[in-house]
Formats: sequence, C-alpha cells, structure tokens
Amino acid sequence: MSQQLDAQLANVGTRFLIFPQPRFLTKDDGTPVFPEPEEVIVSVPPAEMQPGPADDRMFVVDAVEKLPYNRLTRPPYRGPARPPVSPGPDGHFTHLDPDSREFSAATMYATVRRVLDIFEDYFGHHLEWHFDATFSRLELIPLIEWDNAQSGFGFLEFGYGRTPGGTIDHTRPYCQNFDVLAHELGHSIVFSEVGVPSSPLDEGIDYGGMQESSGDLTAIVALLHFDSFVKHLLGTTKGNLLTVNGLDRVGELSDSRQIRVAFNSRRMSDVGPEPHERSLPLTGAIFDTMVEVFQQELVQNGLITADLRDRSTQLPGSVTDLRQIQADFEAAYQGQEKEFERALLNARDYLGRLLAVTWGSLSPDFLTYHDVLRALVRADRTVSGGANQAIIRACFAWREIAPSPDSVLLHQHTLQDCGLRTAQPVEDATRTIFVNGAGADRPRQVSSGKRKRSS
Repeated sequence: MSQQLDAQLANVGTRFLIFPQPRFLTKDDGTPVFPEPEEVIVSVPPAEMQPGPADDRMFVVDAVEKLPYNRLTRPPYRGPARPPVSPGPDGHFTHLDPDSREFSAATMYATVRRVLDIFEDYFGHHLEWHFDATFSRLELIPLIEWDNAQSGFGFLEFGYGRTPGGTIDHTRPYCQNFDVLAHELGHSIVFSEVGVPSSPLDEGIDYGGMQESSGDLTAIVALLHFDSFVKHLLGTTKGNLLTVNGLDRVGELSDSRQIRVAFNSRRMSDVGPEPHERSLPLTGAIFDTMVEVFQQELVQNGLITADLRDRSTQLPGSVTDLRQIQADFEAAYQGQEKEFERALLNARDYLGRLLAVTWGSLSPDFLTYHDVLRALVRADRTVSGGANQAIIRACFAWREIAPSPDSVLLHQHTLQDCGLRTAQPVEDATRTIFVNGAGADRPRQVSSGKRKRSS
C-alpha cells in the first residue's frame, strides 16, 4: 500500500488491533518484542462493516467443535458457531481484549483484509478470488482444536501451535500470527493473478517454488506496513538489513525455529525440487533487490557512502569486517532516523509495485525462474523507468538464476538453420535471399546510368 493511500484511509476506514509479530517473541531480557498490538485501518468504512467481522469480500465464522476441512468436506460451514463479533459504539474494533476469543476473530479478519488492501493498491485494481465461480466471499475460521492451519478453496482455517511435548499450545493461536496469514493470502493472490499450470506434462517445479516465494514476499511487504515494526527493525539494525533481522523470520514458530528464511545464501545449485527449499534462491534474490534499492537511495541522499553500500552486499568478493560495517551504519543512522525510514518505505513500495506488475504478466505454464527474472526486468521499466535493471540482474546472477543449459533461449541459429542461404557474389550482381534455400544472385539491370528496381 502506498504511503499516500495509507494516509487517506485514516479518515474513512475501520480500525482494528493487530500484533505485527507473534506475541511470544522476546528480547534478550525476556520482555516481549511487541508487547502491545498496533492499530491498523482497513479500507471498509464502519458503515459498511458487518458483525463477524465481515464485509462483501470475506467473513469470520467462529466454529464450535469443528474438524478441519478435508478432501471430502469444504465450505460453507453450517455447524454451530459462536456469536459474531460486533464493533464498539464508535464503529471500530479497537475495544477488544487481546486475550479474548473475540480479539482472535477480529484480528484474523483485519489481517487478511489489510493485506488484501495493500496489494490491491499495488496492483491498481480489484483482486478477484480464484474461487469466485463457486463462492463470493472468503470464509475465515479463527480457532479450531488442531495443531495446524490451512488454506483451501474458499477458506482459511487456523488452529494453534504445539508445545515442546507435541500437544496443542493454546497460547499460540495461528490466527494471531500476521506472517502466516499474510503468506497464505499470498498464495491466493498468485492463484488469482498468475493461475495454475494447465498441462499434465508440466511438473511445475519452479512454479511451486514461485508460489512459496510469493507467499513469503507478500508477508515481508505487508509486515513493513507496521510503523512499530519498521522502527524496531531500523532501531535494531541501523539500516544494515543484510544481517539477521526481523524480515528473515517469516512465520516464526518460536525464538529459534523458522519456517521461512528471506535473507539466505542459497543458490540454485544448493536446492532441490521441494517447493519450500526451492523458493529460497528466488526469495533471496528479490529480497536482496529491495535491500539494494534501499541502500541505493541512502547513497543518493548522502546518508551512507557508496563504499559502505558495496561492503555490505552479499555479492562475491564482499567478505569483510562485519563489525566495522555495523559500526559505520550506526554512525550514519544517528540523527538521520526519519530519512532512513523514508528510504525503507520507498523501497517497500517499489518492491510491492514490482511484484504486482510481475505477477500480473506471468504465465503459469512451464514457468521457470528465468521467466520470473525476465518479468521483473520488464516490470522495472514500468515501475522505475528501468532505474534498477543492473541491481536485479546482479542479484539474480549471484543466485544462479539463468536459463537452463538446454533452454531454447540459448540455442544459436545460423542462416542455414533458418532456411536462409546466399550464393557467392559476382561482379555487378545484387545478392538476393530466398526462403527454403532458393537463393540466387540477380544481375543488376542498368539503364542510362540509373539503377532500376528489381521486381
């Protein structure tokens, strides 16, 4: 969501509370990283908000004693449910106790609605559900007795995390995990805008990796819309984002366990066909692109030196004193906090728009990562006028994302391959090329010193 639209919603939207990151994440001293939820605004005006919460695109149903959907069952849920959550007297949902079941229902709705708002703004148009031929609205089920969560055709339903002993941990509801919800909605966006492979001969190896990468990137861009998270991120890293930071802990399950890693050193030669593993080089290349664009603006605005930017990159030959790099960022960040924040938000909006244009241009059939790269390069011409072409190419080259060795794109074509041949030229002859090897040399026709056109 652009910074401009976010400001506009402040006067018209409905307010909710969301924790930017899981509540159980703690600092070194044991205190929560985000002890309080942050107020966010969704695009639906209070007058159009329905109890649930619900609107014309999605609705929450707090099911009672529901089993997870499976291949034999799917929406709509028709079993017993708790009363829908209503707004406060002011028409907003900021009055709910974060420890209540009502808060879980409201924050699940708000997260999905917020992420949808963000990417509809980047796409510049209404995003249709991929299941709209069957269901008009997305069904959201916040809390079922299950140590898992899932998205499916027309629904999202979430349970809880697990305790070390393997039982359900009711203190860790997945519906309050912003990253996980945003990731799952990212899948829906790709299903809608890119589609799915149509040929049974298409194994969809890179398509699967692209899907998982897109979910992670959706979460990263959406997470950067929390003011508290942006301040925490920059306050911790001082702008040196190529270190272990909050963005590389997407969908965190605990302080030490991660299910996604945005900042990683994986290249294509390091991964296999499993979608989550295969997503890492693509996610890393696009994440690196955002960081490089962020640092490029810092250089252009005189906030850091070009030398510091070059030393903090992941590209080959960049191994240097990491402590000195961090010290240099800390010195540059001091007193320039607002300028660093503005540069990061600009890089965020660039990435969001770049992804939207890219996804909108991709074909799912026999998709390769090189197709994604080509689409990104072309999208950059639309988004930035081609200002970041070199950055994108360098980040993807480092990840070894290129045409496969047997790709038709790498084939060389001679004139004979193309069915075009020429004979040896002779004096006073005009060389003419015919298709299918019917080449010949025609003598020039000269009259009164003037060249006549051959018919």
